[in-house]
Amino acid sequence: MSITTLYAELVVVGTGALLFIALAFYAFSGDISWLTKFPTNTLGATVVLIPVLSVIYLLGIIISNVSYRMFARFELDLQKRGLGDLDYERVRNELYTSHDAQNLVHDFEFRRSKVRICRGWFLNALLIIVALLACYAANRITLSPTIFSCVGFGLLAAGALLSWYTATITELGWMKSFAKASTPPPKPTQSLPPFTYN
Repeated sequence: MSITTLYAELVVVGTGALLFIALAFYAFSGDISWLTKFPTNTLGATVVLIPVLSVIYLLGIIISNVSYRMFARFELDLQKRGLGDLDYERVRNELYTSHDAQNLVHDFEFRRSKVRICRGWFLNALLIIVALLACYAANRITLSPTIFSCVGFGLLAAGALLSWYTATITELGWMKSFAKASTPPPKPTQSLPPFTYN
């Protein structure tokens, strides 16, 4: 996976975490005036954007690692069911060490990226729902927008979970096909004529 792709993936995941932090801050402080203090000119916006992206990147790393821990046991169960006797790590190592498999590696990394983004946004959506409920409990927002937003992010969480499951199952099927295709066929056994002593 290229550095640019990894950076973009972590920014996508970290943006949701930043939204959760902003809502949580609003729930406990009630102050959103800081949003209007960002510079509007190009140079000022660029200067501010660099540390903001750094924070988003860091949040993406944290959410990705936490969501990995959340889903690790479920993914292991799916791997056992989807691959049978095949070992996931062994098949992946064979993929990365195979000759002329660069296109297959890109395909595999694209599938893994989808899995990680879905895991991260499932956790993000749950955290954002918690922050929205905290905003309502602190009388920062009224009931109607709270319900509407919570339902929306609840559907997003359900969609991310379903997408994670679909992407994982598809990936395991792809890996099983790769493992079968890369395994050389067994050599036919040739029976020898019976030994006779002359």
